[in-house]
Amino acid sequence: MNSPVKSALVVGAGIGGLTAAAALRRAGIDVVLCERGPELRAAGFGLSVQSNAMNALRTLDLGIDEELLRAGAQARSFTFRRPDGSDMRRVDVSGIDAELGAPAVALARKDLHDVLLAACGDDLRVELGAEAVAFTETADAVRVEFADGRTLSADVLIGADGINSAIRAQLHGAEAPRPGKFVCWLALVPFAHPAIEPGASIHYWGRGMRFGIHDIGHGNVYWWATLTTTAEQAANWPHGKDDLLARFASWAPEITAIITATPESDILALPAQDRPPLTEWGSGRVTLLGDAAHPMLPSLGQGANSAIEDAVVLAHALATHDDAVTALRVYEQRRIPRTTMLVDGSRKLGRLEQTRNRALIVVRDGFIAKGNEAKLQASLAEPMTWPGLGDLEPVAALPRPLSTLERWHWTVDQVAPLHIVSRVRVTGDLDADTVRAGLAALTRRHPMLHTEVRSDDGRNPRFVPVAIEPITLREVTSEDWTTEIDTELRTRFDAGAPLLRATLITAAPGIHDLVLTSTYTIADAVTVLSFARQVLELAAEPGGWVAEVPAPPAPEALFPRPFQGWRGKRKAIARLAADGARDLRVKPVRVSAGTEVAPARRFTKLTRRVVDGTEYQALLAACAEHDVPLSSLVAAALARAAGNDADAPQAHFPVGVSVLFREQLERPLDATHTGAYQAMIALPTPAGQPLWQTATAFATDLASRIEQRQHLANLGGIGFMLPKTPAQPDKVVGLLDARGPGNLCLTFVDTRDFPTRIGNWDISGPEVVSGMSISGLMMLTVGHGTDALSLNLGYIDGLLSPERADLLIDTLVDALLSVVSAPEVAAVH
Repeated sequence: MNSPVKSALVVGAGIGGLTAAAALRRAGIDVVLCERGPELRAAGFGLSVQSNAMNALRTLDLGIDEELLRAGAQARSFTFRRPDGSDMRRVDVSGIDAELGAPAVALARKDLHDVLLAACGDDLRVELGAEAVAFTETADAVRVEFADGRTLSADVLIGADGINSAIRAQLHGAEAPRPGKFVCWLALVPFAHPAIEPGASIHYWGRGMRFGIHDIGHGNVYWWATLTTTAEQAANWPHGKDDLLARFASWAPEITAIITATPESDILALPAQDRPPLTEWGSGRVTLLGDAAHPMLPSLGQGANSAIEDAVVLAHALATHDDAVTALRVYEQRRIPRTTMLVDGSRKLGRLEQTRNRALIVVRDGFIAKGNEAKLQASLAEPMTWPGLGDLEPVAALPRPLSTLERWHWTVDQVAPLHIVSRVRVTGDLDADTVRAGLAALTRRHPMLHTEVRSDDGRNPRFVPVAIEPITLREVTSEDWTTEIDTELRTRFDAGAPLLRATLITAAPGIHDLVLTSTYTIADAVTVLSFARQVLELAAEPGGWVAEVPAPPAPEALFPRPFQGWRGKRKAIARLAADGARDLRVKPVRVSAGTEVAPARRFTKLTRRVVDGTEYQALLAACAEHDVPLSSLVAAALARAAGNDADAPQAHFPVGVSVLFREQLERPLDATHTGAYQAMIALPTPAGQPLWQTATAFATDLASRIEQRQHLANLGGIGFMLPKTPAQPDKVVGLLDARGPGNLCLTFVDTRDFPTRIGNWDISGPEVVSGMSISGLMMLTVGHGTDALSLNLGYIDGLLSPERADLLIDTLVDALLSVVSAPEVAAVH
């Protein structure tokens, strides 16, 4: 992904400035990094790169997260202790890491600095001794003046020059920082002690004083201490190491030992300071980042982490907007609410941490020692949750509970696989490694592909981010890709594995079929086809920065307002009851099941036909002449095939149409967003009337019901159908078998806009196959392509025999072809 912004000046080479340089270069922007010091270096103390920053760095795909884990120590426990060293509470952070999808790592600031500098590349232009004093802006550039007389120009200017930023001062006026009224000591030292286990982060809380110890690996420990005092004393602390030892003499012995082991020259005393949050950061082609924008007290440990977030979001905004000024304002809009929360939260927590009020300390320590575990973990996890790149649209924070619709898909899938499969044919040189590269990039793009569903024995399912794992890719040689589909439709996803897998089928040299399988819990026909397109597009341009597509909220959260809330559901259900009573007047007949099949054994098989060549063109011409949608003609032909199967040619059959409703949401979503946005409308359809007559009436009725959003109304009652757990499906299965809309159903997918060329490959035959699980008997997925009509009938093996399925789809094709005639016809296969 390359930005229309070609150049950037980044003033300040701290953590935020270095991350910005790496991220901007990843977006294709030339960067000049300006540092006022005589060399690029970092102070000698440590810090924690928390899960939110690790997840942000992963979006750059530069391996920075892996380098940090090698340079430091993964945080494994977080312990609150009393001054005497006794534990108030110990938290194993592995659960939090799993919830947030990335570990935290403690390391030396110098090591973080070096890793980020390496990620910028050897050819990064660095200007040392460059103390920015002023900037001026023109219509198409911004120029910075430095204290030594140098000037530099670029498309945009990023002020990452710390709490006393010169760029901020010009934008907002020069003011002194806001004092936090405590002093902080910081140091790094080689140290080991039985009280400090590997990966430990330990906080000792006292009265107006605290002490922290962090294992940073390789035999080193980062420690800090705080003392409540006046703003004046904090800014100019007059005492040395002996005073510090005296103040902590009665605390745990490891504290005295670690201070003693640290050379006095290595102990840095700093005042705790921040600034009130700004409502805007920059103007024109200039913006701020990190401490220049939102300096905060150290209580939440988010200073460096939020700067890393800033840098990644900034680069994404510049890479995805055509106008530099717009991109910078979008970046600020995305970051100001979160950083304001962090500034305010750090100050509020700092008051509690540094309090000298004895009554408040009793309450504080009591909550730490005995408070609700879930609340404590939630308070720890909230600031460490990566909010994503923050596109201006509804975004679901993860983890989150499954919605009712998502729970339905997940529950059904737990009983028997409910999968959705896409296939595209790729002609050209395509190998497994290239596909794996595309799959890896796709996983980084979509949070839902590094998410799993966790539940409490089938109750309370929730989406939880997990560490990124490779998507499984099978390699197969076969001339017929459909032979692999039955396997895909019946094979469950392994626990913890991505909810997508791939099969690369080589039909002949240079001819391949890419098959992707997902689950309806996160994907519908549009999603799974989009996945295929994205994999190939990402594989065709390897090495580019992959911008995240945020996980949207649950589908119900985006429903039009009349369908939200209890009142909306009640009105929708009332309309459904009236429509249902009308439909029953024709006494619709259902396709009968062949044999009993236990719910957990309901596996989907595929039978497939294609209409192409002159027959297909004649079919399209006939639909245009009769002003009837092709989908309605297929539905009429499906009803006729059902009448033939049931030997009831005059009966009406309820044909369930799967309506794709992304464009009908309160905030419409395009095909790149994950999720299942389809719902069923069942229409009683006569089997024996002339096909055009049936198709015309069907089209009119369906259009009317879609306009009334009957499909969304249907979803209003789905919660009443949910079994309590996947282990208790029998009652629901009986109801679905008797009256469910999946007895004879149809999904129509228009694939004519699917690209015919991606990279060096020719693309053809995009199709979708749908599983059924316990939802019903059969699903006909129709692909309306440029050159062919694909008819993929997924049916439950046993409820329908292969012979009946083949006869049913052959009868359907015969019915379609009966309305056209051509002097020369292509084969139906």
